[in-house]
Amino acid sequence: MNKTLIYALILLAAVPSARALSIINSKHDMSALSATTGPKAVTETQRCLFCHAAHKPATVYPLWNRSNSVQTFTFYSSNYLNTYLGQAAPTMTDLNASKTKLCLSCHDGVTAIGSVFNLAPQTISMTGAMGAAATIGTNLSNDHPVLYDVKPGAGPPSQPGTDPEIQLPLAGDPVKVYGATNRVECTSCHNPHDNAFGKFLVKSNANAALCTTCHAKTSYASSAHALSNVAYTPSGGTPTTVGQYSCRNCHMAHGASSAQAYILRGSEQSTCYTCHGSPALTGAKNIQTQYAKTSKHPTETVTGIHKNPELDATNLGTGKRHAECWDCHNPHKAKTGTHPLVTSTNKIGNTIGDVLLGAWGVEPTYGATSWLAATSYVRQVFTDTTNYKEYQLCFKCHTYYAFGTTPPAGYTDLSTEYNPYNRSAHPVRNTASLQTGSPAPKALVAAQLKAPWNTTANLGTQTMTCSDCHGSDTTTDPKGPHGSASQYMLKGPNRYWPKNAAGVLWTLADVASTTNQNSWTTNLFCVNCHPMKTSPTGSTWLNNVHSRSNHRTSAIACVACHTVIPHGAKRSRLIGYVSEPAPYNYSGAGTFQKSVILGFKKASTPTGYSENNCYSTVSGCTTHSNAGGYDP
Repeated sequence: MNKTLIYALILLAAVPSARALSIINSKHDMSALSATTGPKAVTETQRCLFCHAAHKPATVYPLWNRSNSVQTFTFYSSNYLNTYLGQAAPTMTDLNASKTKLCLSCHDGVTAIGSVFNLAPQTISMTGAMGAAATIGTNLSNDHPVLYDVKPGAGPPSQPGTDPEIQLPLAGDPVKVYGATNRVECTSCHNPHDNAFGKFLVKSNANAALCTTCHAKTSYASSAHALSNVAYTPSGGTPTTVGQYSCRNCHMAHGASSAQAYILRGSEQSTCYTCHGSPALTGAKNIQTQYAKTSKHPTETVTGIHKNPELDATNLGTGKRHAECWDCHNPHKAKTGTHPLVTSTNKIGNTIGDVLLGAWGVEPTYGATSWLAATSYVRQVFTDTTNYKEYQLCFKCHTYYAFGTTPPAGYTDLSTEYNPYNRSAHPVRNTASLQTGSPAPKALVAAQLKAPWNTTANLGTQTMTCSDCHGSDTTTDPKGPHGSASQYMLKGPNRYWPKNAAGVLWTLADVASTTNQNSWTTNLFCVNCHPMKTSPTGSTWLNNVHSRSNHRTSAIACVACHTVIPHGAKRSRLIGYVSEPAPYNYSGAGTFQKSVILGFKKASTPTGYSENNCYSTVSGCTTHSNAGGYDP
């Protein structure tokens, strides 16, 4: 009987299938008769002996004829597999006893294709070369992990079954795992004898069906990425849509980025830039251009630190601070849509939008003392847009939770500034009426606010988000605090604080002018929400303290009375005392370029202030006698 027929009968008996299996004229047909362009033998016509030995005992695996690869391989590792799930990284001992080692005897890119042991002189003369895409090499760290076990339900060793996103292939599925531990091998996804689906896949990977056999990402089916019908042609692929290409938009089973775990196509932000870069894919937001601006999160400058999963602050502190796309957006769960805006009928504006679904933040717990950081934090996973708040996401990195008692240079602790026992704070974490430490009256009057904040029925009961003040300097850019040309990523239309566009501190003389001095009406940040006067060039002020003639003519800077960081303050109405440290006290060289206030008490009405409400001893403020009763 012809030897080729004998080999074919052996293979058919060993691998049951509804279809007839054949390597003839496929890339695995390396005989001289093959229609492939190579690699193939110069004269050898037997198709199966390149891998199989029918009679001579094999040294590696039954019926195996390939010379064993003697290379040392580097294996895939990640925080998820090795730390979170507690699986040990594979070793060469694991590899040498595996089916995967057989595949690597060709695909290691080093062992000669014609190197067999059952045929003298053990090397078949070949022509042509293996393509780069088929050469996996000896570094397996950028390929889908093999020699790891599929743990259905996953979860850490102490909490097995708590991660439903990992599952075993269903009975009868062409995807296979091996042994009592359900180990993944190359042959889990590839059938070396059947190329009907291309790349010797065991089944079609249309809509990433191969990937989703084991990976069932929660809520992915309703995510923006899964539902996108935007057409594009991926690198090395054929025309498709974002939804159809699915997992493969971001992940590569082989040859992924070596700079990032999780077999991403590139670094984390570069993977996102595939669609959200410059230019952006049709219908997608161009985020990449935001990071070319002066003020931005360190998304591009700090790489390789983010881990999956991050379940607490251990990877957020000093030396590990990062702001990858994933830190704010979960690509498997995020939908389109930003947070709801405050309107005359909607007063709750601090909840998250659909774009933050699947991300996580922290909710602080406070003691009963003002101007102290939160005492503890509870992790919040954003599963809906009703019960979770945007500030919780920001607090994950911008509070004691991440950096402990010492904020990095240029940062402050938001949890201290938004402590509900402080005497004043913008209504980010809670409404003005729920600012426990604030004496009455807690809210401003409608005339002291612009729309949409000036609805009388909502005064004192409204909330806002961090991104109401921080975001792009251009209104046509994608929403969110990605990057801005403005310091602190201050959002417009007025974007300057505490200095004007010329780099000089804002003063009451600017606002008092009838000529729009220093363009205060379009540049002074506070004016985005607080009109200051009834008309820009008029003389009727909305707070009688600001209107005092000596305040207007003495070039008194705003920071002489108010804290530089207007999130919240120890004292009412965001007043800062001389005793405030930097950066809350600007501490400029001039008399009124630093805090001058020694005492302040809130008036009984939002506009009813007199000299006795303030106490200062600097020249020009001596009429502000020490009447007592001031905020501590």
